[in-house]
Amino acid sequence: MPRIAAINQDRGIAPHRNKGAAVHLVAMRDAFARQGCEVVAFDQPNNDALVSALSSGGAQQTFDLVYERYALGKDTGARFAQQAGIPLVLEVNTPLADEQERFRGTAETDAERTSDNFLFSQAYCVVAVSNAVAEYACSRGAHPDAVMVCPNGIDTRRFNLQVDGTAVRREHIPDGDFVIGFHGRLRPWHGFPQLVSAVSNLVAQGLPVHLLVVGEGEFDDLARLPKEHFTRIGWQPHVSMPNFVAAFDVLPLTYQPDVPCYFSPLKLMEAMACGVVPVVPDLNDLAQVIEHGRTGFVYRPGDTRGMENLLAKLILNRGRRISIGRQAGRIAMAYSWDGIAAAVLDRVSHDGEVRVLRSTGR
Repeated sequence: MPRIAAINQDRGIAPHRNKGAAVHLVAMRDAFARQGCEVVAFDQPNNDALVSALSSGGAQQTFDLVYERYALGKDTGARFAQQAGIPLVLEVNTPLADEQERFRGTAETDAERTSDNFLFSQAYCVVAVSNAVAEYACSRGAHPDAVMVCPNGIDTRRFNLQVDGTAVRREHIPDGDFVIGFHGRLRPWHGFPQLVSAVSNLVAQGLPVHLLVVGEGEFDDLARLPKEHFTRIGWQPHVSMPNFVAAFDVLPLTYQPDVPCYFSPLKLMEAMACGVVPVVPDLNDLAQVIEHGRTGFVYRPGDTRGMENLLAKLILNRGRRISIGRQAGRIAMAYSWDGIAAAVLDRVSHDGEVRVLRSTGR
């Protein structure tokens, strides 16, 4: 049984927290366990404490693989893998140095850059959630041949076409209304004002539309809508989300063209799996999983009116919405955490066993 040291040094991400990053963290560990691996978790931002934990009880001699979630300037896992002569797989979900500078106004330090260069150069495999993140990984020192792009997965046992959102609709939505969904923590890049503007215009056209918002944030823009056309529900634990998501008819993403779109949103594939029609801007990888007109719709970034027109057509043709939603659900089943875990193990395996590398790099 391969034994994996699952390392996370990001102090903002902890297992079982109600945020997407924490869901991803736990989901991959569970997926490796379902593949027959023994997964030992190390959630420790402090370098010295992590070194001590990794080395206790002769652990350095017993792991076959390090699977690490990228944290800016943290290379302890890479040094441990190098010393133990085992492969390092680095999971990269966001260009942290770029994000830190853009959203926090803090430039990376020389020490962070040096640590990242070592970390990325030592990675036997880099799992990037998008092509933009893959480019970032290469710019940080990853070998291009080491990088594999894997969009975020879903738990297909929980998000699927059998999930029933009827109870949520009965409690929160006027009978017969078309439900436009939004869920998650409100962030500047979500373009929530544009979503509200689109819903407002649909309401003005006399269409039976309702915006269901499930999440955390101020959501001040909701004040622009008549109260009978929106419902706001507070943050829900991820385990409760399938029934809320299944209550949506469509999930429009309104990321704006001036925001770097390196995301692989968990919410997109989870919604598709439940038969919700995705409507996304043509930004980077977002449109690659959607066949326009068959499994969802793609619109020109920033074209709120174009998005409105797509939504209006779906509101007026519920049969088409259901048909496209079912097609989206079938496509989404191919994007699972188990599939990603299996692909990673296949990448670093030989003759059915995790290969133990005795070199200092690739």
